[in-house]
Amino acid sequence: MKHLHNIVLGLSLLLAPAATAEEGAVFAPLSLAEQGEQDFLATREALMTQLAEVSAPEDPARTKVLLGLAELHLAWMMRPEAAGFLEALDAETLTGDAARRHRTLSLALALLGGGAGGDLGQAVSWSVGWGQGQALRAAAFARLGAVEEAARLMPRTLESLADLSPAIQAAVLPDLLEAALEAEDWEVAQALAAQFPDHAELRDGPAYRYLLARASEVSGDLLMAFEGYVQAAQGRDAYAQRARLALVRMGRETETLPGQDALSLLKTARWMWSGDALGREGAQLLAEVAAEQGDTDTALWALHNLLRTAPEEETDALRAQARAIYGAFYAAGAAGEIDLGPFLEGHTRISARWRFDPGFVGHAMAVPQRLLDTGMTALAAREYRALREMAQTLERGGATAPDASLMARLRRGEARALLAGGQADAAVDLLSGYADDQGAEAEALLVEALAQAGRSDELAALRLRAQDMDLRRSRAVALYETGKWGAARHAYLEMWEAHPQQFAFADATRLTLAAYQAGDSATVARAATAFPALADLPGWAEIATGLGTRPAEEGPLGSDVMRLSMESADRILDAVTKVTDVKESQ
Repeated sequence: MKHLHNIVLGLSLLLAPAATAEEGAVFAPLSLAEQGEQDFLATREALMTQLAEVSAPEDPARTKVLLGLAELHLAWMMRPEAAGFLEALDAETLTGDAARRHRTLSLALALLGGGAGGDLGQAVSWSVGWGQGQALRAAAFARLGAVEEAARLMPRTLESLADLSPAIQAAVLPDLLEAALEAEDWEVAQALAAQFPDHAELRDGPAYRYLLARASEVSGDLLMAFEGYVQAAQGRDAYAQRARLALVRMGRETETLPGQDALSLLKTARWMWSGDALGREGAQLLAEVAAEQGDTDTALWALHNLLRTAPEEETDALRAQARAIYGAFYAAGAAGEIDLGPFLEGHTRISARWRFDPGFVGHAMAVPQRLLDTGMTALAAREYRALREMAQTLERGGATAPDASLMARLRRGEARALLAGGQADAAVDLLSGYADDQGAEAEALLVEALAQAGRSDELAALRLRAQDMDLRRSRAVALYETGKWGAARHAYLEMWEAHPQQFAFADATRLTLAAYQAGDSATVARAATAFPALADLPGWAEIATGLGTRPAEEGPLGSDVMRLSMESADRILDAVTKVTDVKESQ
């Protein structure tokens, strides 16, 4: 917009001398003031009678009457009707005074915002040198936000106001007074404000109250400004909306308006004004204040409404703002700062509007995790699955780029919930085929799931990609506890070879027992040699002797001997495990 102002100003300065020299040839004098004082109905009826008496479309009398009707309706600020009468004429065929009058009336309409193209900046540049229209030009500059250009025209603005009808004066006075206030031209501002009571539509209206309050704020009288804004805010026009927004802003800047009061005012304002720049400004302010007050629903409602009409270059920022708000909600829920019931209700409301936002699934994972922490395993698994399916749908639809990390986290979360709920087979089915690509955590879950499901053959056949010692130990323990002696022996030997420094006494104990069951006396001897502390445990010498000396002529140990030996070994192993855990924790 600032760039547009510079262009318009440049054109104005460039064209001003030539246009002023030819004003009589470019612009036609209008009788807007006189037309605005006449009896509208009687004048219109007389002109319509004259129009009905003209038969030929090319008759100059018809052109004159149509221009008269356009000027009459313009004087009474009936802009659509005035534009309609002008459109009934072919501007290309008009000449002389008729062409100049048509051009001048069209320009006045455009400056008032009622031109065919609505290009206010172009209208300002075309009206350079139009002395009778200085007030219209200044008001147009004010609506464009070009305060300096409007201030430059202020000396002649008051004079040219007399050339306008009362209805047009009432339409432009608020813009002119606001421009004078912004330019701090107090003399002109006072003269303009003195004319407000002359117009019933402005007298004590929201525009008058708002602008007086604005003047008080600029001059530093904040108490008077506050009272004026409160009075203006009672209306229902654009100035009333501006007053409501000004109240909130001034209250926040001076810290005199409680946050909840500001939020309540903005909530009311959202239903009283919407659909334009002021409506969007109010919605943005509502989102900010609601977020500050912890009203997540209202803040997200405002941002969702803004996104519906936001230009493309603003959507990313709005989505990021929304993501920060609902992200904070999910973070608070995950931390237990929100009770479970309200947390789930809030999640449902957020999901209704934001489930297709790229950041939603990642934040919403806090819900199933909270359910899992609470012990609601079935609900947690179902919620994880719903989020995973939603993410897959978005990826297939091209709404977001594939996020392998997110999908892996969702699958692992669902697997944990299934395992906690005793659905080990379902967890195995979920993880099979995916654990290889998801690292040690997924492989650990798969090991646990296979062990819980009793699928020892699959556990024995599982080849771990991760080199994590704890993961390898989990698989080896699971194989040992399910009686897969050969596989357990092999798993413990792999651990010993890969991580000799971390191979603990409990690992050696299980390896010894698994090796004995597999008939591997060499490994039994190797373990006893590498871990001489085995001999220090009560009863271990007897067990080691029984395990390590198997007379060939007698065949396998008898079942009673084996049972007693294994029971003793398991008791010792339990003790060793407890001692090892205590040492490791220290």
